[in-house]
Amino acid sequence: MLVVFVLSNRVPVALGLWPFGTANVWLGPVMLGALGLGFVLGLLAHLPRHFSLHRRARNAEKRLAQLSGPEGSGKTGP
Repeated sequence: MLVVFVLSNRVPVALGLWPFGTANVWLGPVMLGALGLGFVLGLLAHLPRHFSLHRRARNAEKRLAQLSGPEGSGKTGP
């Protein structure tokens, strides 16, 4: 699917990156690169909140286990 997308968008565009100058490249790889870069930056922006919420949930589960005591451990039998 990605190969078809890249081959369908073979229009050369001038890609200018400030310290490196300008290069003529196909539009398809430029668009996929921009999409990938946006995905990675979004993931990196989200990770601190994800880890914070994961830590809070783990601490809440530990606290719940402490408060429920041995009768709330889920074990059945004598």
